Amino acid sequence: MAKIGFIYISIFIVLSIMFFIIGGYLGNFFGILLFLITLFCVYFFRDPSRNVIINENYILSPGDGTVFEISDVDEPIFINDKSKIIKIFLSVLNVHIQRSPISGDIKYIQEQKGKYLPANHTDASNKNTQNLIGIEGKSKILVRQIAGIIARKCDLWIKLNQKINQGEKIGIIHFGSQVDIYVPQNTKVNVSIGDKVKGGITVLGEIGK
Repeated sequence: MAKIGFIYISIFIVLSIMFFIIGGYLGNFFGILLFLITLFCVYFFRDPSRNVIINENYILSPGDGTVFEISDVDEPIFINDKSKIIKIFLSVLNVHIQRSPISGDIKYIQEQKGKYLPANHTDASNKNTQNLIGIEGKSKILVRQIAGIIARKCDLWIKLNQKINQGEKIGIIHFGSQVDIYVPQNTKVNVSIGDKVKGGITVLGEIGK
């Protein structure tokens, strides 16, 4: 389980015990409710092992979820060129840890404060609180961790200029969330809208020659 999950679990289990101690109908009701939330946190912050097969020609999914948009865009922040964007919605049932799509160096990090629209809202990519991670290896990739409406927080586990391996964990989003990945225009995209993807496992695309 991701370490950050222990904070939530500790809070809810303590509150649950307090209500059970208070007793009575309401005390027991809230005690049971908070205990169920504790169990949900155990499930939500799970960190399953992944057998990542490193291939410098592949771009792996940065997270688990469902592809809901693939578009051609201009990316002026890190790639500085025409790009493709693949947007992935993470439901509360998905693993919320993000992984590096390629091997390379962390060349860009920016934390942006913003709104807390629902994670799959059309404006979430531009307006929500988010972290941007630029990775340079065989190609240049930009990943956006986008906070959602509930916990409103993204954690980064990497530092600027750090070397990173494909599939290595780079961060986590608390509860509802979205992950966007910008790839070079000449990338051969291997997924379609509606596809389920797994971080560090699913090949989103192949790096262009």
